[in-house]
Amino acid sequence: MSEIQVTGYIRVPKGTMVYPTGDGIPSTSARDQVVKVKTIFDVDVKSDNFYLLLPDDMRLRYFEASGSNQNIASDILEFTDRLTKGDYRAVEWSTKWALIADVQAAEAPASAKKGTKAPKVTEPLTMQQQMVSGSVWRFTQDTELRYKVRNPAYAIVRDDIENSLRQLPSHARTLTVEAKLNELGITDYIDEPWGHVKAGETFTVRGKLTAGYAGGQDVPTLFRGERYTLPFSSLEPFVEFVSAS
Repeated sequence: MSEIQVTGYIRVPKGTMVYPTGDGIPSTSARDQVVKVKTIFDVDVKSDNFYLLLPDDMRLRYFEASGSNQNIASDILEFTDRLTKGDYRAVEWSTKWALIADVQAAEAPASAKKGTKAPKVTEPLTMQQQMVSGSVWRFTQDTELRYKVRNPAYAIVRDDIENSLRQLPSHARTLTVEAKLNELGITDYIDEPWGHVKAGETFTVRGKLTAGYAGGQDVPTLFRGERYTLPFSSLEPFVEFVSAS
């Protein structure tokens, strides 16, 4: 079997645990499916998605250790090593991902093979398509930019709520926790002001668009001699294209 690669295809067997890239609840695949790989990323202890792999009884201990720079408990590492079969990578397609150890490389489906002719380019490139690495952009007006950061209270409150609902089945508990978090208005990420920019100020994109926090599209950019990652949605209304790389 060939190696799993970005833009290649994988088979996701029925029963595979599939995780959402944004908000949502992990669930098992209801059928065998062949999908195109969007990206491959790490799910080790330093990644944002690592905690999704853990059962409820391990999550609190993981957050306490990672937040205080303590060593992660050996049983947590042993559990995830078995779960990932020692390969701490995941494969993303569409808005979902699964552990790379749980999927298989596959041939492109017949429907994809039929499209051998080059597509006709009839529409102009969108701003998002033009915003590639090396492109230069200019602000068209004065504005205040914002970006998203992790909410430090989210994990603590979520764990407190989960611990108070341990008598509920896992699925019901997850739904109830999400409902209570929404009721309290506590989100995983919060908006922070990045700063004021003036009309005419320029920046250069230093990385391609990537699937960003909170399901958004982030753009790594260079502002005032420092590198920042800002949501594409916060830039789009205020910028215009200047030149490509």
